Amino acid sequence: MQTKDFSFKSATGVCEIHGRQFLPQTQAKAAVAIHHGMAEHMERYADFITYLTSNGVTVFMHDMANHGSSNQNRAELGFFGKKDGWLGLIKDYKTVFECMRKAYPAVKHIAFGHSMGSFVVRCFDARYPELSSASVYMGTGGTNDAAGIGIKVADLIAHTKGAHHRSELMDKLAFGKYNVKFEKRTSYDWLTRDQAIVDQYIADPLCGYLFTIKGMADLLHLNTAANSDEWYEKVRKDLPILLISGAEDPVGEYAKGIDEVYNKLLQSGHTAVEEKLYPECRHEVLNELNKEEVYEDIYSFIMK
Repeated sequence: MQTKDFSFKSATGVCEIHGRQFLPQTQAKAAVAIHHGMAEHMERYADFITYLTSNGVTVFMHDMANHGSSNQNRAELGFFGKKDGWLGLIKDYKTVFECMRKAYPAVKHIAFGHSMGSFVVRCFDARYPELSSASVYMGTGGTNDAAGIGIKVADLIAHTKGAHHRSELMDKLAFGKYNVKFEKRTSYDWLTRDQAIVDQYIADPLCGYLFTIKGMADLLHLNTAANSDEWYEKVRKDLPILLISGAEDPVGEYAKGIDEVYNKLLQSGHTAVEEKLYPECRHEVLNELNKEEVYEDIYSFIMK
C-alpha cells in the first residue's frame, strides 16, 4: 500500500486540514472517503484501511478540524470556530470527496462516516446529493430530543465563559449514561468489547478529550440537521445507504435510533436502504471482536 499526503485550509477557518490517500497495489475498483468521529483521528482506522486497499479499494481520509494531525495547538482540540463550525466540517469533507472524485473519475465514490462523522456525511449527502455513489452511516444516531435545549445551553455557556470553555457538566449530560450498561472496567467500555482497544484509546492524548463548548454545540447542530425532515427529503431517493451499528451502541440507543433512521428513510421514499445490526457489539464496530465480519459486510456493500 502506498500513501500520498494532502492538506488544505479548513473551511472552519481554525486550522490546516491534513489528510492521506491510501492506494491499493492494483487498479482501484472503488474509492471511499472516510470521516472519523469525535475526539479521535484517522490513525485508529489503519487496520480497516489496510483491509480495503488489499481488496482493491482506494481510501481518502482526513483528520477533522482540530483533531489528530489537523490540530496545530492542543488548546484548540475540539474547537471548530465561534460560529457555524459544523458547516465548515461539511465543507471540509466535500473538499476531500471532490479530490477523490477528480483522482478516480471512473469508479464508484463511497461516502463513509462514523459517529459524529456519520452526521457530517449525512449532512453532506443532503447538501450535495449528486456526489455520492453510495453511503455508509456507521455508529449514527436518531433524533436527540434534548438537542435544541442543549444548543441553547451551550451557547449561553460560551457567551459567559468563552467559546473555548470545556464543560464537564455538559459532557456528562451528553455522554454520562453511555457506560451504564457495561462492566465499568473503564469509563469507555461502551466503545467496544475489545479491552486492548479501549486501553489504547484512553492512553492516546488525541482521543477522548473534552470538547470545547462551541464544539459541543456544533455536534448538536449536526445531529439536529441530520435528523430533520428536510434531511430525509433532500437525500437522493435512490442513493444506496448502509446503516451499520452495534446492537449495544448507546449512540444508536441500543438499535432504537438506527431503526428510527431506517424506517424514516423507507417512509420518505428511499429505495435502497440496508440496516445491519451486530448483536452484542458496541459503538466502534470496526474495532469489535468480530471486526473481520464487519469489514467483509462493508466491502460487499461497497462492491454491489
